[in-house]
Amino acid sequence: MFSPRMIEYFEKLKIPNNYYKDKSYEYQYWFRSLLQKIYSSLIFKGIPDSWPRDFFLDCLFLLGFVGVFKSERFGDKEDQMAFQPCALAGWDFYYEPTKSIVSNPLFTKEFTIHKDIEILKLTPDYTGIIDIIDFYATKLAELSKGIDMGLINAKMPIILTANNQAQASSLKAVYDKVQSGETLVVWKDETDQFDEVIPRKDPWETWTNDFKSTYIVSELLENLKTILDSFYTEIGLPVAIEKKAHALDQEADFMAAQSQARIACWVQSLEESFMHIENLFGLKLEVEFARDEQEQDDTDGSGDVSKRDRRY
Repeated sequence: MFSPRMIEYFEKLKIPNNYYKDKSYEYQYWFRSLLQKIYSSLIFKGIPDSWPRDFFLDCLFLLGFVGVFKSERFGDKEDQMAFQPCALAGWDFYYEPTKSIVSNPLFTKEFTIHKDIEILKLTPDYTGIIDIIDFYATKLAELSKGIDMGLINAKMPIILTANNQAQASSLKAVYDKVQSGETLVVWKDETDQFDEVIPRKDPWETWTNDFKSTYIVSELLENLKTILDSFYTEIGLPVAIEKKAHALDQEADFMAAQSQARIACWVQSLEESFMHIENLFGLKLEVEFARDEQEQDDTDGSGDVSKRDRRY
């Protein structure tokens, strides 16, 4: 289940409760998993030590923006900078917000944007990425249910029919012996008095499942990987791909540009916000692609990045 803290975040950030209310365990698992993967796609630098990073990331990615302002009481000890989720109000000629309202049980105030507060936003439209997570988490949750169902069905390859209760008990005893590891089990139906005169061909009737046509777990697992790869590509994380001889450099470049489009939009929006924050308060913040850090780790002594079959 979502933790009480996560649900509290949703309520405080005014996120519609249909994203978490009455959701399945599979959905909640994938929602948290994808959200944490998104957190790893960007690396923030210059964040004041007093800012709790988990709360900062939750607000920024789920709500889409936070207000950054000075506060002697709640701000960082070094530069008195603080942040909080906020509501936007007032609109200028270009329909940009002019006011920001911070409402916290310990602190409530209306600020003027570009005067005593700046808005740090992840996306140009002041929205978070919860729709992306919900889109993929819904599909992955349904696939997970299908995989669980397929694995359960695989545990029952044979259905046996008994003529009476005594025979059913005998069959259960035989099954228990087989499950315990016995390789040879001799069974005799003591309830049939005509066995010595008219022997039966089969001691019981069976129904065997055709697993080659009904076992689809492997296909579901492949679909699961495909959807995860699509998610990784959308948020700019590296994806392992099968190297093909006929793949063209132009095609690889197109795939790389496509995978970087959304995260590049986030970085551009964040950098514009950083510029306003630095101009007003002098606080210098930075953000980098997580893949840039990975490429530096992959660099050998010559300065060349080792070639790997990865797509961004």
